[in-house]
Amino acid sequence: MAEEADASNSEYGRPRRPSPATVTYLSGLPLDENLAAQQAREYIEYFSVVGNKDGEAERQGEPPEYPQMLSAAHAALSSIFRELASLACEEIPSQQIETLVRIACRYSLVAKRIILASMSTYWTFLSTHRFGSHVAQTVLRCVVAECEMNLDEFDDGEEQCEGKMVIEDSYGSILQNEDGNHNDSLSKILVKTMEELKPFASDLAVHVCGSHVLRTAIMIMAGAELVDAFPRPTFDSYNNPMSGEWDTGVLGATRRGKLKDKKKKKKKRGGPTDEDRGGSTPQVATVVKEMKVVQELQSADFKKDTDTLLNEIVGILSLSEGMDDGKVNPPGELQQLTCHPSAGPLLVQILRLLSFRDFHSKPTPKKKGGGKEVVPDRRLGILPQEPRYSQGSQAESFVHRLLCWDPSVDTDSTEGNSEGVETSTKQPYAGDIIFGLSGEPRGSILLEAIFHCCPDSFHDALCTAGGFYDDAALREYIKHGVSNFVVQTLLVSVRNREQVSRMVKCFCGIIEDGSVLKRNPRPVNDKDDGAKEYKPKSNNQRMGIVWRTFEMCGTKGSSQDQEQILSALMRGFASTTTAPEDDSADGKASEDKKRKKRSKAKGLSVEECIPSLLGFSPGSYEGESDFSRLTLDAAGARTLFHVLHFKERLRKDWVNGIVNVYGCDDLVKIANDGLGSRCIMDGLLDGPARSFVSKLLVSKLSDRITFLAAERVGHHTVEKLFRALPTMEDKAALSAELSHSLNRLGSNAMGRSVMVSCAVKEYLEGERVWKEALAKQKEKDGWLEEILGEKEGSDDEEGDEPKTKKRKKDKKEKKKKRKSRGSE
Repeated sequence: MAEEADASNSEYGRPRRPSPATVTYLSGLPLDENLAAQQAREYIEYFSVVGNKDGEAERQGEPPEYPQMLSAAHAALSSIFRELASLACEEIPSQQIETLVRIACRYSLVAKRIILASMSTYWTFLSTHRFGSHVAQTVLRCVVAECEMNLDEFDDGEEQCEGKMVIEDSYGSILQNEDGNHNDSLSKILVKTMEELKPFASDLAVHVCGSHVLRTAIMIMAGAELVDAFPRPTFDSYNNPMSGEWDTGVLGATRRGKLKDKKKKKKKRGGPTDEDRGGSTPQVATVVKEMKVVQELQSADFKKDTDTLLNEIVGILSLSEGMDDGKVNPPGELQQLTCHPSAGPLLVQILRLLSFRDFHSKPTPKKKGGGKEVVPDRRLGILPQEPRYSQGSQAESFVHRLLCWDPSVDTDSTEGNSEGVETSTKQPYAGDIIFGLSGEPRGSILLEAIFHCCPDSFHDALCTAGGFYDDAALREYIKHGVSNFVVQTLLVSVRNREQVSRMVKCFCGIIEDGSVLKRNPRPVNDKDDGAKEYKPKSNNQRMGIVWRTFEMCGTKGSSQDQEQILSALMRGFASTTTAPEDDSADGKASEDKKRKKRSKAKGLSVEECIPSLLGFSPGSYEGESDFSRLTLDAAGARTLFHVLHFKERLRKDWVNGIVNVYGCDDLVKIANDGLGSRCIMDGLLDGPARSFVSKLLVSKLSDRITFLAAERVGHHTVEKLFRALPTMEDKAALSAELSHSLNRLGSNAMGRSVMVSCAVKEYLEGERVWKEALAKQKEKDGWLEEILGEKEGSDDEEGDEPKTKKRKKDKKEKKKKRKSRGSE
């Protein structure tokens, strides 16, 4: 791969070989980015104190020196300025350069210009180099980022800024030289860089290294970037949490190409297949957000130049230059790029960025009622909503070219033929392209992005053209190991109740026959004779489809849709049950067959469905230690969470079923598991049935409440259980139970948190003090009810208005009645 890449970039301007002495010098530099940040912060904090009495007290002692690591970085960059592009093509020096760039660009605007100018005329070659491409990405992202503090002009109380003196000593000879573009403004150098990459955009798009550099350049031109939807906390080398932009997120990961410790090769085990990917694999989700850039790059002139460049590059990549005749061309090179391993993700990024730009360029539309507000949650697999482009935008024309979509054809219209029979008007090419993209790993991700970003009218037309409303075609999509994820995205992105009802009709039959619930056998080990032994898999075949269908019904569906899909699930589990294969017990087998036929008509009971849904049989962990790992079916647990938020008459049996099916030890295991706690316990205690189920759980878990209160995950259940109890007497009983184990609760942070939330110490001081503590907590948490707009046990039935609107109307009616009485 590397030899092919080097051969392909031989036509670009290549820098000369670096000097061996420079390579040795750069490789031996003891650079430490964390130490540089620590020194800079100490220096900034000392001189940033306001000159008052407290400030003077804090400034006692000798002032710190200018950050030595930062000075060393400036000196190193000035010494390798002429060879920076050459050194970027070497393995060890390229990593050192990335560290130097991150240190210098974090605290100096002048360094940004110097670094960017040193790589001019070599950008295309570096973008296609295995090491140079990492340096190119790091440089582009760091030079546009806001400085944590610009020490070039930092006020340190001296006549001349020490930071400015360091810059003059390091880069003085370079800045005095009029050759080159290092004296130009940062925005001008950056525009020249983009213009240097533009003619080779089509080549970089299909290059394994160049496509990544092109992605970074396009994000800068669009003024937005892709970040983790659910970022995890990061820590420095001293295990301290980091919160700065340069320490976390995109900037925290800009250093690429790190050396990894060599590990022994391990034999590949049977990993999860395409059929296993319903909810078992960790989901990597990103969202688009506005990029924070230096003040100079926020000017109108720079935005105008980058907008022009972005439009030209998008035109090159979408092959739309010189094709403004309005005709729809048949599938060709562009459709092949959608499935390319490098160009495919690039096209997905362009679509999301264009949608983001179009969405934020217009006034934010008012939210329409009729559906619940979706809150992103990593444990539940609920992703943030993507910004949607509007009709007539650049993103729409981009999508039309990708799908060969003919906007003049009305997909929903029908016309009569010579025999008087109605025939639907079809897109000439879009249907086949959608079907082909859905089964390709890269193309399916692009199709998912289109479902997320398209407007409401186009979403329905896309479903019609792709055959997602057709039973046979839908089953074929679901059966495929890749296209079933497109169906899941379709379910998540439905737009209205009419579309939900249409999808529910399609999925009821698929779930009811058990085809997405059956467990497929998988080989586990080889026997002596070479044959493989098979046993059922731990994950269901297509439980991801079931999970997303219930999520759709729970967030956007009506009570009729919820009732239909629940009945289909219960009948589906009935169809998957099999009678025991025992020839000697013919009578028993016949009875089981009769029971199976009866159960198919109305489905299994809720108590039988819950263990099948979770993959967790009651008592299966009996005898295991309290800290043994619980294994739940992720998609099934998330499905059950949404069932617990259905209408009251539909969820009541499921709420009682969970408490009745599982014993105390099983419920403790669920409460101590991250997935089980979030999906099941939170579904019960945060859901609309919390006041009813909290009493049942308290009586069921009474013997293990203290144990859960001191556990890392389980203490959340205890806190929510206390808040969900409806009466003060119930809460007092729980506080009394916890007060008997003060030593255990006070031994760790989790137990102390429970003591505060449940006012355990205040309970021992007396009833009045305890009630005052709870009243203060209620005042702090009162704003949550206003945001949610629901009280405990509330449940909006079909056709009812949202509670907040209903309350406002009630208040207005009461005021009118008072005025009428006063006038009388």
